[in-house]
Amino acid sequence: MKQRFIALICIATLVFCGCGGKKQSSVQTDSGSEQPDATEESTEQSRNDPVTITFNSKTETYHADDLSTVLLYTSYQKPTVTIDGHPKISKTITQSLNEELDAFQDARLESLLSARISFAESPDSFSAYHLDEDFSCTRQDSRIISFESTRKEFTSEETHSAAYGGFNYDLENGKTLSLSDIATDSNALINSALSFINQQLLLPNYGKVSQLAKHDGSDVSSNLLEHVLRDGNWYFTRGGITFIANHGAITPSYSGTLLFSVPYQQLNALKAEYHYTGNFQLNALMGSAVSADMDGNGEMDAVYYDTTYNEETGMLSSTLTVDGTDYSEMLYNGDFTLSRSAASDITNEYYLIDLDTTDEYIELAIPDDGLRTTYFFRYAGFHLEYLGSIPDLIDSSTFQLNNVLSQLEESEN
Repeated sequence: MKQRFIALICIATLVFCGCGGKKQSSVQTDSGSEQPDATEESTEQSRNDPVTITFNSKTETYHADDLSTVLLYTSYQKPTVTIDGHPKISKTITQSLNEELDAFQDARLESLLSARISFAESPDSFSAYHLDEDFSCTRQDSRIISFESTRKEFTSEETHSAAYGGFNYDLENGKTLSLSDIATDSNALINSALSFINQQLLLPNYGKVSQLAKHDGSDVSSNLLEHVLRDGNWYFTRGGITFIANHGAITPSYSGTLLFSVPYQQLNALKAEYHYTGNFQLNALMGSAVSADMDGNGEMDAVYYDTTYNEETGMLSSTLTVDGTDYSEMLYNGDFTLSRSAASDITNEYYLIDLDTTDEYIELAIPDDGLRTTYFFRYAGFHLEYLGSIPDLIDSSTFQLNNVLSQLEESEN
């Protein structure tokens, strides 16, 4: 079934280019109660002709009038896209991304004002504010480049908010892609995504969202159509399209962010030129479910993974299910070890990835940033097999897809 699907979408030939790179940094100093007292700039660059993506990160610190109290820390990662021989297209994309920087600057002023008020009201218990925005390249090939943005506002004590955004560009003209641009029938595409997400929300791990929606009297489908399945709230990946449900999008009482990754196989009316023909890869936030044909039998398999850390006991607790069968015990054997950082970040993800297009399987990959290790599993007809691990992360510039299976085989010997 998977092979027939790959043959179908090869109508458009795309050359995949990864994202990753190297860093350089310099430090400048400035002073003033409402001016940044330190600025750090770093550059992370990935070169894959003819496209270069440069990430310039800038951090700033703002002090109160006493110059000793930090009111606000900010960090912004600005991506710049350069296409050899196409300066106008490069400029169009970069100008679009600069608009997000302008929005961040507005948010910075609001955060600084809130911090100053909070400090004036309770100087002894004041905790510094933080405002960060990061970008990651989620798909890059000869036709498309997509980014996910993550903006977080928090104090040293707690997270106040986290919001995601999606940016998608056609490399032929630099145009920002809309849902209408990528579909032969945008209503058909949106309705297929709606159907998939509604099915996801029936899974046990979304029980809290469903309960809150009933309590609020929310019309979930209407809210999805109005607040989630719209432009600015999606981005391409190597496995499908990810739609973003930010704070309160599905129901007012739910304060978290949910990412719904809809596989290309489940999207109706997507234009052939926007399908992805490289190795299948679908990512999902920990604590959310994702679906794919894991064993090549033509049916979608629902995968759920989550890891949490208990501050009181200092213990990690992990859950892994496939099609409702609990395989969590496999996460507690001697070969599978997670660090605390695997559970400490709400943006941690896991992946479904096709390590070998010549077989019928799609593998499960669980990365651990703290150990810089990725663990791999294979689902084969009501049986989950642990394949082993490699000392690398899927989203790093050093990750080599075509070398994973050989490394796993070597680790077994």
